Amino acid sequence: MILSTSVNTQKIAIHYLYAALGTAIFAIIYEIFSHQVYSNYMIFAFLYPLLGLIFYGICLLVPKMTPCDLVRNLLACTILTLTLGSIFKGVLEIYGTTNSLTKYYDYASLILGILTLVFYLVQLFKPQSK
Repeated sequence: MILSTSVNTQKIAIHYLYAALGTAIFAIIYEIFSHQVYSNYMIFAFLYPLLGLIFYGICLLVPKMTPCDLVRNLLACTILTLTLGSIFKGVLEIYGTTNSLTKYYDYASLILGILTLVFYLVQLFKPQSK
């Protein structure tokens, strides 16, 4: 079944916490070796996994909001794309160059985010079968 909800919400929230911490540590180490050149994209890249942590924290408080497997996977892809795009833009900014291909991270994130939202709303408002 596509819209099954066989997840351990607490475990997923902890994974997002680890992802946020790992991203922050990576950014700190990268900035240490960047010769006093900083990038907001790199500094704030940890906020995207933190959004996942906040979402699943809310799901722990309101179990009816727990997403199905499809939504969970789309959300993970959205957050991963946003995080990697931010880190990539930060690396390029610290290096002192730009690349026109970075806009595709934004487009992919937007498409994935819209799909996530649409399927999540379908799941929330779908009549419960007994």
